[in-house]
Amino acid sequence: MLSIWLHKQLSTFDLSFELNVPPGVTALFGPSGAGKSMTLACIAGLAKPDAGHIALNGFTFFDSHARINLPPQRRRIGYVMQDYLLFPHLTVGENVAFGLQGLSRAQRRKTVEDMLERVGLAGYEARRPQALSGGQQQRVALARALVIQPRALLLDEPFSALDAPTRALLRHDLLSLQRSLNLPVIFITHDFGEAYLLADQLAVLAEGKLLQCGAPAEVVARPVNQTVARLTGSRNFLDGQVIARQDGHLIVRVGDVLLQAPDASARQPGDSVTLAIRSERIMLLRKDAQSSQRHNTVHGAIVDEMSDGFTCTLFLRTDDGQRLRPDIDSTYDLEIVVPVYIYERLHIAEDRRWTVILPQEAIQVL
Repeated sequence: MLSIWLHKQLSTFDLSFELNVPPGVTALFGPSGAGKSMTLACIAGLAKPDAGHIALNGFTFFDSHARINLPPQRRRIGYVMQDYLLFPHLTVGENVAFGLQGLSRAQRRKTVEDMLERVGLAGYEARRPQALSGGQQQRVALARALVIQPRALLLDEPFSALDAPTRALLRHDLLSLQRSLNLPVIFITHDFGEAYLLADQLAVLAEGKLLQCGAPAEVVARPVNQTVARLTGSRNFLDGQVIARQDGHLIVRVGDVLLQAPDASARQPGDSVTLAIRSERIMLLRKDAQSSQRHNTVHGAIVDEMSDGFTCTLFLRTDDGQRLRPDIDSTYDLEIVVPVYIYERLHIAEDRRWTVILPQEAIQVL
């Protein structure tokens, strides 16, 4: 277990939080400038916190009270930065062997060969970094970090500069390596899809504060506030007021509409709330289906759309008398995300009038 408590004053905010990192992948997720890279630098010993305690399995790297601050080489932490920092004048083998100490030449060569085979670069020892692709350079950097048999592994957006197919392949390879090594891994990313895919534990950081930490599915299903909901993919935020609690759910007035929302034990009639509604869970009702007796049903027209080739984002303005944002000068009320094949199958390009359902499981009460 990697135990982190640190405080460091930065130019625009204080980086201050506690986090426990068990074996497995912990994604340190948040927007650019949240303090993620500085956190890794403090763990690795490349930056000094103003106060705190950093230890791994009881072995202390840093303790401000005890005045302990081990240099990076004594911490034995593997660290892969965004730009890899390979030495251009050294071969691949020499780059990987750079951190090895106390071994004979034959032992170093065998250790490097084994590690390069492990990351899929057997036979590349004599090549120079500039002769490699981006994905191959990333593998060399990972091999250099792992060859020292690190106690923990830190990865600072290692896939950000790679093309999508290479990124997908290396994500798979990283998970396979982690399972075989069983190390605490901290993986920095601001790509939520990547964080969800790779992480056993998701730690959401914003402006130097740890907002929420837990299993990715748990954080997505139950964000603690609007910032976490927005960072983890919610796009619809509607202000409302609790009207009643009944039958295990809340009745919330949102604009002109009464919606059923999941019960939140701390909420009482009269309380103001914000509902976060995940766009990919909003349902378009087929024209041959009956909308009667369905809760959270609204009608409207699609006024705009965008597509990335895989999904379509639809912007729906609800009808007068059912406006969800009547007091806001907005051209639409809801963002709805559907797969392209659903868009095509329902002929949405030609048919712009729709009834939509907001399932309770799509709604988060903030």
